[in-house]
Formats: sequence, structure tokens, C-alpha cells
Amino acid sequence: MNQSIKHIQTYYDSHIAGKIKGFVEGNKRVERAWKTIEQWTPNNPQRILEVGCGIGDICWRMTRKWPNSVVVGLDVSPKSIEVAKKLFTCPQLHFVEGQLSKNTLSSQFDLIILMDVYEHIAVEDRAKLHEALKEVCSDCGRIILSFPTPRKQLNLRQYYPAQIQPIDEDINFSTIVNLASDIQTEVFLYQEVDVWHEGDYAHAVLGKREGLVTVAYPANGGVKRRICKFLQSKTQPLVPSRRQRLALVHERLGSEAYPNKSNI
Repeated sequence: MNQSIKHIQTYYDSHIAGKIKGFVEGNKRVERAWKTIEQWTPNNPQRILEVGCGIGDICWRMTRKWPNSVVVGLDVSPKSIEVAKKLFTCPQLHFVEGQLSKNTLSSQFDLIILMDVYEHIAVEDRAKLHEALKEVCSDCGRIILSFPTPRKQLNLRQYYPAQIQPIDEDINFSTIVNLASDIQTEVFLYQEVDVWHEGDYAHAVLGKREGLVTVAYPANGGVKRRICKFLQSKTQPLVPSRRQRLALVHERLGSEAYPNKSNI
């Protein structure tokens, strides 16, 4: 095995506890990115891929949001995939260990998520990733990315160097334009967002669109939206409560995976 890959795997394997904590306690960065995912996901995606899925909590959430979709989570960390397979089980959810490269996956996907992943791809390795993304993105596919802005990265390097990961590149608008060009997509969105500080993260959406598509505005759309929200409130919540998330961790991984240190 390539020693650099082994080093990266070891790094992410050693951060499982933090990933479990993020699932149980929640994470503002993840929730902010999730809003963009909900807004920009194409209607009824048949197949969804998350690159760098960690322990699989967002993949699991996507199966709850789009129950008719097949969701695949991919990660280089063997321990993350091991935990994901134990923690989240449903027929349409699959986890795969490895890097995304050409021929890694045989299917194409309508939605591809890279949540805080692209900045951890070395510049010299981007071409291979781009080739793979081009291969697995369907003709109507969307690719949604979240990543820290260069000012966030600079702040980490200056004041919190221990938080810098083995590969942590700066990503800006030009980087995203180059990515879109390489994989033959358009940039639908590039937006800086506020998580903990003003403009500390950015979201980008890439996709394919041919010609002009008529936008339909159904009559009484506002009423229909309110009805949908009401019906959703009467069904199983998309994200269970902290108590339920903790109970799931204890049931599937054991209480030692995340001791209950607060009153639930």
C-alpha cells in the first residue's frame, strides 16, 4: 500500500470518536451544508454517492429523506466504514472502503456529495478524482461540495495548527471553476456561508443542463408546501433526537463508543 495513503487512513481511523460525537451532539458545519443539499438536490434522485462519508450519518439521513434512492457511502478509512456498517443498516444503503478513482464504482449517480472532502485532495491527485467524478456523474447529475474558505484555512494554520489535516489545500472560486470544466459541468452555485464566523465556509453546486428548462409554478404552491410540512411533522423525523441518536450508538456499537456524559 502507498505509504501516503496508509498515513491518511491511520489519521482518519484515529478520529472515529470525534465522528461519533458529531453524530450524537450535532455539528453546525454539517447542518449548514445539509440545507444546501436539500435545496439543490434534483427531484427523486435514483442513486446517491457520498465521497468521504465518514461513519455514514449523512448517508443514513439521505436514505430517510429520499427513501426510494440507493445511497452509497465511500471512505478511505477502514474503521469509519466498519463503524458505518454496524451503525446504519437499511436495504438501500451501502458502504464501500476506498478512494474514488476511475472504475472504483460501476454505476452513475444523480447526486454526489463531497462534504469537507475536496480540500483534502492533493493538487497533484485532482486530475484522477476529476476523471472519476466525470465517469460516475449521470447526465442530469448534481455534485454538491462544502469546504472551508481560504480565510478559514489561514486562521487554522495561524492559531490552531493541530487541526490541520495531513492534506489541507485552499479551495476558492477558481478551483471550483477548474473542477467544473474538467468534469464537463456548469457551476450552478458558489456561495460563502457563515458557520462559526462570517464566510468561514463555502458551498458549490455543479451540474449538467441542456438548453432551457421551463420552471413550473403550481397553483396554490404555498398551500401545498404547508400541507407537505404538516404531513412531514406527523411522520418519523428526518434527524432523531439526541436521546435516540445516543441510544442507537449504544445499541449498535456499545456504550463505550460514546459514554453518556450529560443528562438526556
